[in-house]
Amino acid sequence: MSRTETAARVPTLATVLDVIRERVTVSRVELAEATGLTAATITHAIRELIDVGFVHEVGTAASSGGTPRRLLELEPTACYTVGIQLDRFTATGVVVDLAGHIVARSSMAGAQEGEPAEVLRFVADHVNDLLATAAVPKSKVLGVGLATYGPQDRTAGVLLTAQPTASWLEYPLTETLSEALGVPVLIENDATAAAIGEEGLGGARSSFATVYMAGGIGAGVVLGGQPYRGATSNGVELGHISIDAFGPACSCGNRGCVENIAGPTAVVLKANTIPGLADRLRLRGDTVADFERIARAATSGDPDALSILEESAAVLGTATVSLVNLFDVARVVIAGAAFATAGPLYRDAAQAAVDRAAFMRFAHPVVVELSDHVSDAAAIGGAVAVLRRSFEARTARSGAPAGR
Repeated sequence: MSRTETAARVPTLATVLDVIRERVTVSRVELAEATGLTAATITHAIRELIDVGFVHEVGTAASSGGTPRRLLELEPTACYTVGIQLDRFTATGVVVDLAGHIVARSSMAGAQEGEPAEVLRFVADHVNDLLATAAVPKSKVLGVGLATYGPQDRTAGVLLTAQPTASWLEYPLTETLSEALGVPVLIENDATAAAIGEEGLGGARSSFATVYMAGGIGAGVVLGGQPYRGATSNGVELGHISIDAFGPACSCGNRGCVENIAGPTAVVLKANTIPGLADRLRLRGDTVADFERIARAATSGDPDALSILEESAAVLGTATVSLVNLFDVARVVIAGAAFATAGPLYRDAAQAAVDRAAFMRFAHPVVVELSDHVSDAAAIGGAVAVLRRSFEARTARSGAPAGR
């Protein structure tokens, strides 16, 4: 099978699963109607899903004539996947069943200035604790999706950056974590993972963009149900688009990057320049916690905190217009731990910006929404990416035909 055929086959299985997940109980005919796939393609996809125990038949629908339609349902406990979102400042873990339910979730410390071996041991212990909490045996775990920052080499499972310390550059992240856990591990860009999580759990669909902010700023784009990868899966770096050629220097080599002007670190730095604000809000030098304190103060009406966040949101709104102009999407989803409290403010600013300045606004409206899984989207996407990778591996082995 060619790579093109495999790529076409993977979303077929994922699409069928998504429809069954949404409708709970559904017939093959209804699946064909809902997906636009041929009856033959649906039949083959269902056979594959039944063979691996992901789907089972649960009886027949009432018939008004002709052969009664056999009904299908997911087997939620057939398998589980784990997603870990990890950056310098934040980390979240989830265990997700086949039906898309989060059966266990917890937050943990980010990498901070830790060395990779130490951080990965901590992550492995955390995953084991999550699985124990959910009473999920390792034998049912398809793998772990590690959603983290870039640039990265997804094939090798390494970061191509010396952040947060020099030891992280090309450290074998997936290999080390896989050995510690005894299950497969893949690496995914956190912003792309957030988009995959939205698409995979029935949120935004088909073609859309995700603006992601946790420790930093990024974006993910899904086109026709597939994540946009670029040449090396390191594209759509919204945080490193320059909006001020004479702005502050960035570690990436550019100047005036969105992240350096509007990201959580920039917001906290700005707050510390306003006399008395740091003491009033009890800022303590923890970027994520301090950003959250500023967000809470802003939503409570503190004028200084609100002014800082409004400036940040205006910059991110301008960047969102560029994102929409580049990819001509009609939907943008706001996701990431930094939006847990401040999300509505940033959503409204981005909506106002695209309403005012998106190039295609006369052709179609652009809707900006806050994710239903705002803090967990990247971790969920890591888990969904594992499921999709398992489809890819199975398809490659089976050589099954693709097509509508």
